Order: sequence, then structure tokens, then C-alpha cells
Amino acid sequence: MKMKKLLGLSVLAILLITACKEDPEPGTINFNITHKVDGQTMELNNMIYMSPAGHPFDVKRLKYYLSNFSLHNTNGTTFDTEVIHYCEEGIDETKSFYIDRIPSGTYDKLSFVYGLDEDTNVDGGLENTLTNINMEWPIPGDQGYHYMKFEGTYDSLSTGVILNYNLHTGATQGNQNFVEITVDLPSDITIDKNTWEVDMVMDMMEWLQNPNVYDFAEFGQAIMMNQTAQEVLKANGVDVWSVEKVVQE
Repeated sequence: MKMKKLLGLSVLAILLITACKEDPEPGTINFNITHKVDGQTMELNNMIYMSPAGHPFDVKRLKYYLSNFSLHNTNGTTFDTEVIHYCEEGIDETKSFYIDRIPSGTYDKLSFVYGLDEDTNVDGGLENTLTNINMEWPIPGDQGYHYMKFEGTYDSLSTGVILNYNLHTGATQGNQNFVEITVDLPSDITIDKNTWEVDMVMDMMEWLQNPNVYDFAEFGQAIMMNQTAQEVLKANGVDVWSVEKVVQE
């Protein structure tokens, strides 16, 4: 009888150990954002960049939303979130965020929306904070928020004539204009009760050159009601993001 009891306890212990090994736990990813221009860390208020259309330019302001993050598991499933993140160059605390309770598994791609989808991009769709109020889309007949405010000045074809540019993207004339982005991770992330750091990079030059050359002079200073300009930026926006590094903490 004693032998049977010991055998039963041994089997129970083995089952418990096996169960623990077969029950991986969720984890967290901390995201860090860097802005670059043509591969170099972006500097505000410094006219050191040359646009593909031939205009020296600077960047004075950059604000935008990212939303609808999804992680792609190598088994073909996705982990979808409703995370919405506001980022502003010059305010460091907006250049990082995290996603927690990520199911265990191995992930190799990241998807998200640059801007806000049609369900969120409505009047009052975001919390009534000063930041969100300042991002509201002011065009009569449209609604919601700016997806991006990318602003600065340029020297028109290096002639010494300094003009403003305001790349304000958002929904206009019934067109949503948000950008759906998917990027490959430089190496797989395996989640199992752990935390990872992911360094995301947005290269602002890509808004101006790939696949379309965006000319400040052609589209003028105000593009909120210019669907042609919005379409050019939407197409270019697909490739502005990359993931530079992933590291397990």
C-alpha cells in the first residue's frame, strides 16, 4: 500500500511538472520610436535636408497617431489590439508605449494603422484631452482627427524664397486616407512570460519620395481638402516605417 501511495505521488508530481512546462505565459513588448530623415536622426528647426523635388527643407513640427496594432504569429494567427498611440517629436514621453498580455508564441511581423480607422475617426471618437482636441480635423463636412501634422519650411529650389509646407493628413471628401502598414521584424520574438524591446523607425524622407515624388511647391501649403495630395502621401506612407532592432530584456 505504501509503495502504491509513493507511486501515485510520483505520477502526480510528473503530471504537475509536465503541465507547467506546457503552459507558457503571456508577455510584454515595449516600443521605442525614432524619427529619421534619409537615414539620419531627425533634427527640428534645421534646414539641412534636401527634398527629392529639389527644395532644401526643415522640420518644425511632427505629430501623429498610430493605432490597431497586430502581431503576426509564425503559426498563421494574429494577436490584434485596440491600442491607439499619439506621438510628437520633441516630447520624449510620447515616443514610447507598450503592449502587454501578449499570448505566448513566436511572432515575425507587426501591423498597424498610421492614423485612425473609420470606426475611431469620428467626432468624439477619442478621449476629450487637449492633445486630441488640437488634432481635430476642422474641415466642414468631414469629421474626426488629423492623422499627421508634418510641418516646416522650404527654400524654393534653393532660390532663397522661404515658404511653409503643412502635410496634414486625414479623412476628406469621404475618403478615409489612413495607411495600413506591415513590417517584418529583424528577428523573431518568442513570448513566454518575458519582455521585449522593439525599436521602430520612421524615415520622413520616404513620405516625399517612394513611390511618388511629393513636391511642396506643386501641392501648396494647405492640402487638407486636396485628395490628390492625400493619395500621394497615402501611397508613400506604406514604406516609411521599419523595425530596426528587437531585444529581449
